[in-house]
Amino acid sequence: MNLQKQSLLLGLVTIFFWASLATLAKRLVHLPPFFILAVCFFMGSLPGFLKPKQMFPNVKTTLLGISGYFFYHFFLFYSFRFAPAIEVNLINYLWPILLVLFTPLFFKQSKLKRHHFVGGVLAIIGCFFLVMGEGIEFKTQHLKGYMLAFAAALTWPIYSLGKKKLPEVSVWAISGFCFGASLLAFMTHLLLEPHVVILSEYFFPLLLLGLGPFGLAFYTWDLALKKGDARLIGALSYLTPVLSTLGLVIFSQEELQGPTLMAMIFIVGGASTGLLDFLPQKVLLK
Repeated sequence: MNLQKQSLLLGLVTIFFWASLATLAKRLVHLPPFFILAVCFFMGSLPGFLKPKQMFPNVKTTLLGISGYFFYHFFLFYSFRFAPAIEVNLINYLWPILLVLFTPLFFKQSKLKRHHFVGGVLAIIGCFFLVMGEGIEFKTQHLKGYMLAFAAALTWPIYSLGKKKLPEVSVWAISGFCFGASLLAFMTHLLLEPHVVILSEYFFPLLLLGLGPFGLAFYTWDLALKKGDARLIGALSYLTPVLSTLGLVIFSQEELQGPTLMAMIFIVGGASTGLLDFLPQKVLLK
């Protein structure tokens, strides 16, 4: 299996884990968000203790990783407090589009083709179907939440592309990023959130979150970016909200409305255009 196919497979594994986040998080709505982050990031850091010397490769990479992990989730979790969740998700899921469009800014040799822009437009149309299908309009009183969500959408591609631009480090550095983010989340929890009483019903969802979306997913995402084209991985990431919605429908008895189905079609269409990069150069859109 060549590196590009390995990258594709790792990207799909990451998307699967991230798509499970909404279903798992819904079972933890009674816990403070930064407590959840502190616990899950700590679990995500545990594999690196097998290779402690590789957890913190250098100051620049470590600071980028910790800040990327922490601030993305900081902006995202707090945006839900100031704006409706569906609108926040719309803005947050601009990050795959931004990842594709920002790639030439970080890597001059990477050129965007017409199908990359077409995919972005299709994904944006799909996201708007999610919002307009529910009869929601953007309101000025939610501006703070929108800005926080957009900050999250900016943070993740900047982190991902910035790390790819730095000298390559061991995948075990992800553990150091998670450990640092866990400490920051725990301190934020102590400063801003109420005391937590953990019930037995929360243990299993927390464990799955820590092992999947906040654990293995970070490692597979890192390996996917190292081995492949960030534009293709970004295009595939459009599938995340689609699979997340399906997970809610199947496991949380959420009802799948017609507009949501239309949104899925557009988002999958947007993601599929990124697969054109696998075709021979002569058949790609110029």
